Parts: sequence; C-alpha cells; structure tokens
Amino acid sequence: MRPAAGGGVAVPVAQAGGGDALAPEVCRLACEVCPSGMFIVDAAGLIRQVNHETERLFGYGRDELLGRPIELLLPESLREKHVRHRADYTMRPAARHFGTGRDFNGRRKDGSTFPIEVGLNPMQAGGERMVIGAVVDISERKRLARMQDEFVATVSHELRTPLTSIAASLGLLRAADSLPQPAAHLIEIAEANCRRLVRTVNDLLDLKKLDAGQMPFQFQRCEAHALLEKAIEANQGLAAGCGVRIQLDAALPAAVLYVDPDRLIQVITNLLSNALKFSPAGAEVVVGIEQRGDNVRITVRDHGAGIPPEFRPRLFETFAQADSGGKKGGSGLGLCIARRIVAGLHGQIGFDDADGGGTVFHVDLPNAGHLVRWQGGTSAAV
Repeated sequence: MRPAAGGGVAVPVAQAGGGDALAPEVCRLACEVCPSGMFIVDAAGLIRQVNHETERLFGYGRDELLGRPIELLLPESLREKHVRHRADYTMRPAARHFGTGRDFNGRRKDGSTFPIEVGLNPMQAGGERMVIGAVVDISERKRLARMQDEFVATVSHELRTPLTSIAASLGLLRAADSLPQPAAHLIEIAEANCRRLVRTVNDLLDLKKLDAGQMPFQFQRCEAHALLEKAIEANQGLAAGCGVRIQLDAALPAAVLYVDPDRLIQVITNLLSNALKFSPAGAEVVVGIEQRGDNVRITVRDHGAGIPPEFRPRLFETFAQADSGGKKGGSGLGLCIARRIVAGLHGQIGFDDADGGGTVFHVDLPNAGHLVRWQGGTSAAV
C-alpha cells in the first residue's frame, strides 16, 4: 500500500496477469481472519465491509450491517453525538490508534452493551474517501481494572490504618525503659518490619494514583540545596541501619527549582533507599547538583556493584528488583514511582555507570529561572 494524498492509505489496484493479482484476495482473507473486528465506512457513514469478528462481537449477520449507518453499533444515547463526531472526522481525517481514549460502549443486536475500543485510519479506494476501523472488546480489561481498584481499596482501608497503629504502638513499647534487652530488640525488629509494610502499602497507593492521573502536584519555587538536605536528614536512620554514610557534595551551585517539594523529596528518598540497599557497609552515598544549561541535575551516586546489563531495560518497571547482595529488598516499586513522579515534575530520570564502580542516578529538572509554562496559549516565565 502507498500513502494517500492528505494522509491515510491508498488501496492498490491489482494489475491483470501481474504479481499483484492476488493482492485483493489476500487482503480480504487477512481482514477476515483478523482477531479484531474490522469495518470499512464510507464518507456518508454507511458500512461498506465488515469481517467475521465484527459479526461475532455485535451479533449481526453481514447482510444486516452492509449499507447501514455505523451508528447502528452504538447505544441510542450516543448516536446523535457520534454523527457530529463523524462529520468533524470527515473534515479532518487522521489516524487514531488504540490507547488514545477511543473507548466507549458498543451495542449488540440484542440491545446489550459492552465496552469497546476503536482505532481508525482514513483511506482512499477507487477515488472514494473511506475510513477503515478496528474494534476490540475490552470487557476483560475493564473487569481487571475494577479488581485492581477493589484490591487497592482493600489495601488502603484494611491494611494501612491498622499497620500504622501497630507501628506507633510498637514505638511506644520500645521507648519504655522497663523492658529487658531481648524483648526491646524483638520489638525494634517488629517495628521496623511494620513500617516497611506501611511503606509498601503507600507505594502501591501512589502507583495507583499515578496510573489514574490522580497524583496531586503542588508546584512552587524551591531552593534545591535545602530540599536535598531535608531528604538526606529524613534518610539518616535508614543509612545508619545499612552502615552507609550519606554525603552532600560540598561544592553545590545555587539552584532554584519549580517543583512540588514533597514529591521531589519522595523521588530523592527512593533513590537514596535504592543506593543504600546496594552499597556495601562502610561505603558512602554522595548527593550532588549540577547546572546543565536550562536544567538542574540532581545526582545520587553509590559505590555498589553496579546494575547488571540484563537488568537495565527493566530497571524502572513495576516490581523490578535485582540482586541486592544479600540485603533486604524493597517492594520493587521505588524506581518506577520515581520515574513517574519526575515525569509529572516535567523532568527526566536516568542512570550511568560511575567512575570507579557503582551507579549514578540523575534527575534533570527545569531551572525555575528558565522554565516556561503555558497559560491560555501564551508562554510565561516562572
């Protein structure tokens, strides 16, 4: 096939006796066996062709669909609105792929509805403008999403609140002077494990918010040095437990960021936690700042064994964990959450091998003096 004028696809015309003589038949068979429903609609919105999967999904026979408006496959409440959308699309045809919000309810012949996702592509055939579409049933995807929502709700209400209460109670017991040393040690272990579970629950809830686009960001001007000091102070207890020092680079340039300070501290905390976990006892984790053009780069450098090459492509995926050298691992969500928060802060996150061994994670964020925001279609410096 070749690109059509104005976008879309032009269907080739078979040449008699040539090698392309089978092309129309091959295309027809490929469309027929496609696991997704496929249809072709003309400029008037009438169905010109469907495949077997479309018949199966909607319960119509082919002869019941051909020549009928495509709105037949939609609930009555959506049909008038879809006619307007179709008119707009005819004026400005463009490819619309799966995963771009083209999901709504379809209507079967028996009147029942089910969630579908639709992809569209304009094409020219015999000098006539048409649209080829693909449709998939996303009922199972929606069911799994509901199950995930119910699981997250259960985690939030049935686990986080009692775990927080238990951790606080264990902390009070640990502070009591009357406990014998063996009992105090056991309570300390229980408290640490309880707080680790609370962090895992919070990670799961944060991940769900990020997936749903519901993570709130409160942007403001912040001095980068002060934010790093706050993050390091909050992680000194974890560092002491790992037998690792956290060092703030003494030669830090002044830098002002336009970020959500709590979310950025969460990112730095996740990077520090990862660095501490992979650092040998007695080692040092170094936090620094660099000016890189219009961006500020925050770095967290460890002196561990480095990241195995086979693990690097999965490093920022959910539940991804590499061998931590025998140290206790986390939930496998920290780096995934960090990447998504950094994206919400209009930045980028990455890593490099460090000179002399170990890994340097870096977060690049716009310098507040150079950041440009869009307000009503016009740019304004922050």
